[in-house]
Amino acid sequence: MSKSSTDPDELPSPIMSSFIQLRNLTKSFRKGPNLITPLDSLSLDVPQGEFLALMGPSGSGKTTLLNLIAGIDTPSSGELAIDGQDLASLSRS
Repeated sequence: MSKSSTDPDELPSPIMSSFIQLRNLTKSFRKGPNLITPLDSLSLDVPQGEFLALMGPSGSGKTTLLNLIAGIDTPSSGELAIDGQDLASLSRS
C-alpha cells in the first residue's frame, strides 16, 4: 500500500528558529595579574520555547553566560543575538 501525501511520516520536520544564537563567544577578564576566561569560543543555538538548565561547578561560567545573554555584560569576542538582534549593536539604554 502506498503512503498518501498527508502521511505524517513523510512530512518534513518543523524548522525551529533559534531565539538565542551564540557564535564563538568568549569572555575574559583580568583578576590581578591573571587572565580569567570563563567562556572560550562557545557556540550555542536555543530555539524559541526551549527549556534549558545550566549546570556545572563553581567558576565554570554559568553566571557569566547568563549575564551576557541578558545584556548585563559584553563579550570579549564572538557574536550574540537574541531573537535576531545582535546585542553588540544596541546602546546601553
